[in-house]
Amino acid sequence: MTDDVLERRDYKPGQVIFAQGDHGEEAFLIESGKVEIAVGDGTAELVIAIINAGELVGEMALVDQSVRMATARAAVKTTCIIVPKRIFERILKETDPMVISMLNTLIRRVRIGGGQAAKKTLG
Repeated sequence: MTDDVLERRDYKPGQVIFAQGDHGEEAFLIESGKVEIAVGDGTAELVIAIINAGELVGEMALVDQSVRMATARAAVKTTCIIVPKRIFERILKETDPMVISMLNTLIRRVRIGGGQAAKKTLG
């Protein structure tokens, strides 16, 4: 990763970083600010988490190759370091296969649980 220069992007409050249903091509390391994670059903939306500086969002779609399960939106002025899919995949290739298996299991459980909770709440 040392040969790669990572891009930074600034987001205004309310600006969408990625949308539910999008294909994941990047993960986002929050350098400053806060990101809200919301799920919707087309008529209503539920904020399920607020993610703070120093944390990563958008990684699940890169690990399991599924579409984004939620929308990420800047809650305040936010700067993210962009981690392209090619770099993320390079990191995963260097990771122990047992860790990858655990990640996939955890992501599957989050997707199932998050989807069920959102359906119950949104109706």
